Amino acid sequence: MGDFIRPRINGKMMSSHQGRFVCLLGLAKDVDNSGKYFTLTTSDGQDIRIDMPEPLSEYVAGLTEIQGKVNKNTIQCENYVVFSDETSSSFNMELYNQAVELQAKLPNHYITGVNQE
Repeated sequence: MGDFIRPRINGKMMSSHQGRFVCLLGLAKDVDNSGKYFTLTTSDGQDIRIDMPEPLSEYVAGLTEIQGKVNKNTIQCENYVVFSDETSSSFNMELYNQAVELQAKLPNHYITGVNQE
């Protein structure tokens, strides 16, 4: 089946992950009226367009995790999780960004996926 690896990245790491599946966490905003895309402000403050395979059927805002494929400056969404307002308001985005950057610097010390057979 291949590797099931979804490294956590921030906005500035997208260029080094072109064509790969990633996990991106940020604050969702500006959902298009069609529901086919929205903007995610990443942990390092960059705005990334998230393209949906099908129009959204629910309200998306606040802390949101995206799993999808990097395509230039967008993410082709495969899966997403919207966190509660309570979680969104208490989440430390700066600390999370530091953790993402640390795991990128030390990839042998942070497991980002498993080999599925």
